Amino acid sequence: MNRRVGAQARTRYAHDHVVGVPRMIGLSVAIGRFVEALFWAILKVAGVVTVAAIAAAVAAILAFVVMRKLWARQARRRGK
Repeated sequence: MNRRVGAQARTRYAHDHVVGVPRMIGLSVAIGRFVEALFWAILKVAGVVTVAAIAAAVAAILAFVVMRKLWARQARRRGK
């Protein structure tokens, strides 16, 4: 993989400037990437919780409507 191609050497990493030595990212970049990943993970969890809460509310409302209709039907049958 370290064969010479013209004036440049091909390395494992496309961004290498020294043959065989990968460049390191700065600490601030690493911290920034970590904070960004943490932010997106929190948003993902918050989104899942929000969808679950909305789904539970819709299910509760639907169950309430169905039960109300069933009770109303039973009341009409008793009245006859």
